[in-house]
Amino acid sequence: KQWYQRRVAITAGVITGFTRSLLCDLEYAGADHVKVTTVFPHFIDTGLVTGATVKLPQLFPLLKPEWAVEQILTATREDRDEVILPRITNYVLVFVYLMDTKVFRAFCKLLGNDLMKTFRQTREHRMEH
Repeated sequence: KQWYQRRVAITAGVITGFTRSLLCDLEYAGADHVKVTTVFPHFIDTGLVTGATVKLPQLFPLLKPEWAVEQILTATREDRDEVILPRITNYVLVFVYLMDTKVFRAFCKLLGNDLMKTFRQTREHRMEH
């Protein structure tokens, strides 16, 4: 059994911590000319997520690559530190951080925490645990 959710959560946590500490280091060093924009997309409809399904596509659709690129470029031009796609995810996250663990797990099940069950690997490589 693959543990895709764990990998996604670990990666998001590492990226968040790294880029936020990098921003602090850059500010401390006076490197105001260096900008960092961290991107947290939902699934982007590319070959990488072939076969992944979305439980509530009205809220969390598979994102079109062209739309995602435009959102990322806009966020970069606006010097935003982070961009979460789609934007509705921002509102969901506010509530997620207020939930206790049991409520959070039920919420994830409702939204479809098994998105990767239908995922197909598109190239051969060994995934270490």
